[in-house]
Amino acid sequence: MKVAALDLGSNTFLLLIAEVENGKIVRVYHDECQVTRLAQGVDASREFHSEALARAKKCLDDYGKTIRQHRPARLLAVATSAARDAKNKDEFFNIAHEAGIPVKVISGVLEARLTFRGAVDDLVADRRCRVVDIGGGSTEYIVGGGEHQPIGQSLDMGCVRLTEKFISTHPVPEEELGNMRAAIRGQLDGLSEGIKKGSGPLVAVAGTPTTLAAVVLGVEFDAEKIHGYELSQTVIEEWLMKLAAMTVEDRAKLPGMVPLRADVIVAGLVLLSESLRFFAEDSLIVSTRGVRFGVAQELANENSDLSCP
Repeated sequence: MKVAALDLGSNTFLLLIAEVENGKIVRVYHDECQVTRLAQGVDASREFHSEALARAKKCLDDYGKTIRQHRPARLLAVATSAARDAKNKDEFFNIAHEAGIPVKVISGVLEARLTFRGAVDDLVADRRCRVVDIGGGSTEYIVGGGEHQPIGQSLDMGCVRLTEKFISTHPVPEEELGNMRAAIRGQLDGLSEGIKKGSGPLVAVAGTPTTLAAVVLGVEFDAEKIHGYELSQTVIEEWLMKLAAMTVEDRAKLPGMVPLRADVIVAGLVLLSESLRFFAEDSLIVSTRGVRFGVAQELANENSDLSCP
């Protein structure tokens, strides 16, 4: 079955069009990511900024055209924290409706399950593992695998939210990095015992780890090269300090860097580094997959509880 699955996040919108057979993705027709920065200023105003809505409209109009060209049997977009937080969220839903894209706001529990399934399905098979999914407004920590159903917890710290709260200038002063680290450690201490005691390799999802992998490799985004790539704590810290000492403009010129991610990559890397420290791991595995792959697999399941609205 050909399906189209979208992940409408706080910082990026992702579109996957794929063929699913027996619960497995057997062919990817189209996989695209656009940085929309939907959550721009939401923490301060509790509303979607007009510029953010304009970026969202352009992206969803583009995605709508692509979807119509592929004519999938099923289509669904899922939205999470940003769509729940904004007072003018109906404006966003109207934009999606006009583009012909149905949107469903999902719970943190369902998001964790979809993220886990999508991210690790072809990486660690049936082994126990932990997943960290760094978004723009929040970060999800998920434990599962083997005979255990995934359990997840969302913390209100993402690369955009942390940047807006702690970083006032670029290059980033050491004091601001220190304040951010302290805040992240405080939130991590609040994770449930089930998450803290999780075992297995750490898998990192979303734009922060995939962008760093591309920069380390010195290549433009290439899922085949990046998916499954291992990043050590040492390499993450080296690049964190290197990027923190640069201007946004200089970061944006680096091979592999997504220009619209250049101003938030430092906060994302602090999150990655502190997550490794918290779980006492020396390295992590990068996954280019995530929610959209989990949604695609569920859409092809006749008995799924993820139905179109």
